[in-house]
Amino acid sequence: MEIHDTKHLYHYYEKDQPPFRSISALPFDEAEKILTALREKNENLVYPNIKWFLEWRYNMDKTVRDNFIAIGGKPVRTAPVYFSLGANKGISTWFDNTTVIKIPIEEIDLGTVSFTYGDTLAVFNPKLYTGEEWWGKVYKYDEMLKIIDKYGYPEDVEYNGAKGMLPKDKPLGHYLKYIEAHVWSDEVFNNYYP
Repeated sequence: MEIHDTKHLYHYYEKDQPPFRSISALPFDEAEKILTALREKNENLVYPNIKWFLEWRYNMDKTVRDNFIAIGGKPVRTAPVYFSLGANKGISTWFDNTTVIKIPIEEIDLGTVSFTYGDTLAVFNPKLYTGEEWWGKVYKYDEMLKIIDKYGYPEDVEYNGAKGMLPKDKPLGHYLKYIEAHVWSDEVFNNYYP
């Protein structure tokens, strides 16, 4: 796994669950039940206020989708499946038994993939803005490569989400953490189901 890998998308997920799922693709009530059950299993894996988090998540997906369409993107799904561009140590700690699927960029219709320079919930949170051009923006692949050339990769911060071991010097949202990719089509997934 290469952290600064611009040629592959990485999808992390729980080994005993199917890949390519998105909580915001579900009806709100169903998503709430799933997160409530997950919190009972491990409170570190779920934001404390589930309703608030889900409202924010659904709103962010709509915001990213609308912004992607505005720059010429062609999303098929209403909610994306989340990936990172390049491997990420932090994401690999979000699950109890993590596994990853690595998909070459050339196998994906890039007209259906948007990117943010960091976690969407951080990038679209005005409380975290520090003035750089990537805040509140969605990019196409070629545009993201230019942002990476200009700023490098975000810091791959050491933390463990499943164990609740987060950076102590500032809130986790202040770290951009990774290049997030949002895949808005199921087309490539059939080739990668385990």
